[in-house]
Amino acid sequence: MNQEILQVVKDSIRDNQKLLTTLGNERPVELTLHQEEENILSSLLDLLPRSTAGKLALAGLVAFVAWGLVRSRD
Repeated sequence: MNQEILQVVKDSIRDNQKLLTTLGNERPVELTLHQEEENILSSLLDLLPRSTAGKLALAGLVAFVAWGLVRSRD
């Protein structure tokens, strides 16, 4: 029984070392934005309110709509 457990542990260690070696050889992912995506994001950001009062009003509106959706489900 101890030999079986020892073999399972050795196999697990070997598999983990293979996995870590494979992950270590991977190149990091680089996120890039295309010009069209940047334009869309900047357009959406322009729609958001800049003042604190505007942000609070928008948050209240979103909360009110979410509350209405939750109540309509029941």
